[in-house]
Amino acid sequence: MTTRSLRRSLLVFLLATPLAACAAFHIERPRVALVDVGLENVGLLQSSLVLDLRVENPNSFRLPIDRGVYTFYLGGERIGIGGTRTPVDVPAHGTSTQQIVVELDNLRLLSRLRQLFDRRTVDYRIEADHYISGFRSQAIHSVAEGEIDGSELDFGR
Repeated sequence: MTTRSLRRSLLVFLLATPLAACAAFHIERPRVALVDVGLENVGLLQSSLVLDLRVENPNSFRLPIDRGVYTFYLGGERIGIGGTRTPVDVPAHGTSTQQIVVELDNLRLLSRLRQLFDRRTVDYRIEADHYISGFRSQAIHSVAEGEIDGSELDFGR
């Protein structure tokens, strides 16, 4: 084997190894579920919506979430954005519960609350962006959707 072909073989090996490692390290999106909703610090113009969220890790390795950013929609309208206060470590094939506080503009939310009390249910959507430690600065995006039953809300936190 000549020096030139040895260098070429070594170069191919060095380029192929990181590509194979990247392909083997695939992160499945964490799943988010709404566990509970409540209001706190209710004021005339602004209130805080407290969301208890369950984050499920479908991967065979732990997910060290440095931070999570959550956008909350009611009845198709964005009503607020909240984030984690501390990093969260979700075990492999496990779950972690976190509490997110979303600051609300009461005037904007008034029509949605009226709908919630009149119909007793309203559609929700949560868009989650999880920033994983060591996984560049790119967020992993997840979406959760469902209905909130107004009769089960806790307004006295």
